[in-house]
Amino acid sequence: MRDPSDCGQFLKLTEGMTHFRREGPADGRPIVLVHGATVPSWEFDPLVPLLWRAGFQTLRFDLYGHGASDRPPGAYTFERFVRQVEGVIEASAFPRPAMFLGHSFGAALVSAVAAAHPEWIDRMVLVAPMLDFSSSTRWTTLFQCPGLGELSMQFIGMPALIRRRRLRYERIGQAHLAARFIDQVRYAGFARALLSMFRTGALADQSARYAALRSLERDMLVITGEQDAIIPAGHVARVRSLLPAHQHVSLLAEHNLLLTHPAEVAEALANFGLGHSRD
Repeated sequence: MRDPSDCGQFLKLTEGMTHFRREGPADGRPIVLVHGATVPSWEFDPLVPLLWRAGFQTLRFDLYGHGASDRPPGAYTFERFVRQVEGVIEASAFPRPAMFLGHSFGAALVSAVAAAHPEWIDRMVLVAPMLDFSSSTRWTTLFQCPGLGELSMQFIGMPALIRRRRLRYERIGQAHLAARFIDQVRYAGFARALLSMFRTGALADQSARYAALRSLERDMLVITGEQDAIIPAGHVARVRSLLPAHQHVSLLAEHNLLLTHPAEVAEALANFGLGHSRD
């Protein structure tokens, strides 16, 4: 097993280089981990060692525009990210079927991949699933304006995002993560990618992605945080109403529950993998 602090490897996909890590016991139960819209795959750092001990082999990677992956030119559409997820899984020859876990925006992505490739899926886990982030921020309309959107993202959006991350990481006693997040923000192309995600609708209503899972005959688990201010309770309820029958684990946690409650998430995944329910 490799330590989660190492630099990982790279895959050359059609649209750009992707930073990834395949870790854990070679004969472990495969699980694919897909991060959200701003924090790259290091958000899984506290969780993956616990998953190894529980007998999982993990695959995680940075979406385009994030972490150490490329910031390719062109529009950052939802479909582009789906192609990337598909490409990483195929190019890395990761075992299938696998358990798929997506956090926030990643939950919508794994839902789309599951609908397109049901044979790849063993079980599904949606953590704090994003419903419609674009509708919950006041900056969406401004970001849509040519020229003004670029200036707004540079001088308003990015500083605000950094401030929120500083405060959030300080509040959970992990202030060191702020510097790691800022490094990503200052890596040329991050702001452009995030702006494009607003403009293409990648962060808009994902209802259809979750509703498409109704025809997927796989066990599903939803893990949510009761104090999540990013995915409000009404959005959680809406997502759950769109899904087929599923298990639900609610934690006394915020949106960054992978960082604050890795032991509880790992326990839920281990129980889910064994067919046990905490709901």
